Amino acid sequence: MKKLLIVAVVIAILAPFGTIEIKKQLYEKRVENYLIENRSYQKEEIESIKAEWHLAGLPSYWVNVIYSDEPNVVYIYFAHNKGKVGQAEYYTIDGT
Repeated sequence: MKKLLIVAVVIAILAPFGTIEIKKQLYEKRVENYLIENRSYQKEEIESIKAEWHLAGLPSYWVNVIYSDEPNVVYIYFAHNKGKVGQAEYYTIDGT
């Protein structure tokens, strides 16, 4: 009985982290699909796509995209509503 309780507590503690990782992957895929299907980018033109989660952020999830031809610029996209993806801002890697 004690082991079952310990397993349940561990699962309850780890479940939110799993949910966050799943949502990050979902948003990354939504943005990638949007860029390829709607904006006509090729996969080779996209250097990286990485979702971030922030506890205090509004919204709490966003996706950073770096294009191959602009490796020093990070574009921030939001993909919260299914089917709606938008670019919010961009900045250079050095922070300007």
